[in-house]
Parts: sequence; structure tokens; C-alpha cells
Amino acid sequence: MIGLILGDTQLGKVIIKKLKLLKIKFIIIDISKKRIFRRNKNSHSLSIGQLGKAISILKKNRCKKIIFAGRVNKPNFSKVKFDLKALYYLPKIIKESTKGDAPILKVIIKIFKKEGFKIIKSTFFNPELVLTKGNYTKIKPNNLNKKDISRDKFIKYAWEWTDKYGDIIIKQLKRFPQKQL
Repeated sequence: MIGLILGDTQLGKVIIKKLKLLKIKFIIIDISKKRIFRRNKNSHSLSIGQLGKAISILKKNRCKKIIFAGRVNKPNFSKVKFDLKALYYLPKIIKESTKGDAPILKVIIKIFKKEGFKIIKSTFFNPELVLTKGNYTKIKPNNLNKKDISRDKFIKYAWEWTDKYGDIIIKQLKRFPQKQL
């Protein structure tokens, strides 16, 4: 059984679809604002502050592995209601919140690891979501194509420049007295 802790975005739906295809059992902890996973039968909608309840649900369902996926906005700590487990870890979370989003996630991952869960990358079941380095086309550009590309960039820049500064130059030229030949 795999525990999915899912926030807002379609990534959670992609992971669920893949797990269903592979016939792997899972349980969802839905921490999205819009509760987009509430229709799934194994879904539990929780708030950010219900860390203890999330851990107990995962342990009750014998989850050993967890996948974090989706976006979660940084909570307003003064408005979130915390359970006892979350209150215990709150000082660490608030301390890391001053450093940005990634440190908060690292602290939460450490908490789940300390509780005995293994964290799996969200791309483990969907490696096609990650592009590796390399060329993804069949045709490589030759020297003539590269010149065309650089020429197009120059022409685009020249037109943008004339759009931006052309009127100013014309106004300045009109100020000069005209010589009659």
C-alpha cells in the first residue's frame, strides 16, 4: 500500500492513473485547497495542520511508502488549526518557513521518515514526466539553419527596436530646421 499526499495540480491524477494501471493499492491524503481528490474511495481530505491524523491514517492502512505530489501554498500559520503531532513539530516548520518552500518540505519529509515511512519520488512510477538531457528531434540543425535562426533573431530585434525608438528619432529629426536645396 502506497500513501499519496497530494496537493493542487494534475500531477496527482497522473500518478493515480498509473497506479491503477499497475494495480497497486494506494490511499490518498488530500491536502489540496479545492479537495480535488475527494471522489476517490480511498481519499481523506485533511488540512495542513493535521499531521498526526495523516500519519495515523497511513499507519492504520499499513502504508510503508509515501509519494508527495502537487502544489501546496505556504499556510498562514496563525489561521491553521494544528493537532498535537503538528504542534510538536511546529517550531521546526516555522523556523524553516523563513528560508523558503523547499526547507519546509525537507522538514516534513524528515518527519515522515522518522515515523518509519519511505519517501518515493513522484517520478518513480511516471519517468516519462522527466526529460533527460539530449536532442528530442530527429533532425539536427545544420550551419545554414543556425544562420537563419540567428538572422531571424536579429530581424525580430531590429523591428522591436524601431517600434520602440523609431517615433522618438522622427520627432527629433522634425525639430531640426530643413535645408532647401
